[in-house]
Amino acid sequence: MDELSKELTIEMFSDGLWREIAQAIGVENVYKLAKVTGGVTVYIPRPESIVRPVRDAHIKAEFNGFNHIELAEKYDVTERWVRALCGLGVTEGQIGLFEDWDNTSQN
Repeated sequence: MDELSKELTIEMFSDGLWREIAQAIGVENVYKLAKVTGGVTVYIPRPESIVRPVRDAHIKAEFNGFNHIELAEKYDVTERWVRALCGLGVTEGQIGLFEDWDNTSQN
């Protein structure tokens, strides 16, 4: 069967999804995909789901403790998502809004 696949061309695919896939990744890769998943129902995630770990790593690397909103806008995510990834942004030694000045200055 592998020998026959070498003669396969895009024009041999009927119009539709598989022809589009063959045009995007090549006939040889469509055949490889069929060998791996042939006969099985496969869910293919959206591109943004595939690159999510890379996006999240960029957000964490660029986080400075105060730029939740900017990162949310830059990466088209919610500020809540940035906070879930990076935390509240409290830096070491930072005084909380409701902490007593007298107690913190004595340390």
